[in-house]
Amino acid sequence: MENKVKHTIEKIIHLSYDFRKRGNISSVNLLKESGYLEFFDQITEEEIEEMLKLYPHLVDEWLLWSENKRVIEPVWAFMKFDDGSYLVGGKENVEINTKDEFKACAAFIKLEAEDLRIFLINNPQLL
Repeated sequence: MENKVKHTIEKIIHLSYDFRKRGNISSVNLLKESGYLEFFDQITEEEIEEMLKLYPHLVDEWLLWSENKRVIEPVWAFMKFDDGSYLVGGKENVEINTKDEFKACAAFIKLEAEDLRIFLINNPQLL
């Protein structure tokens, strides 16, 4: 994997953490900073999953990100259940139900990043 793509993946998996820690930056701007807009078509869920395994604490950051959403329109959700299973679903009825936290979280991260990318495409004044 090319170094720039690898660096972008590392930035993407930290997006939820950076959003919470920095506090003064939008998720859209974090996505732009990450380089995702340039490499989105080269980044797979599997690559996100592999990078995420190096930072397992970030799964909880993404669960918190999902939990803290306060919007009316359909959104992606990432949840953990008492039996240790994870669910990614919501918008467009895509649903992933697994006990593999990294697989579920990687799918959620890719869906979220794509939603932000599409938002930027539809609002070019923000680019």
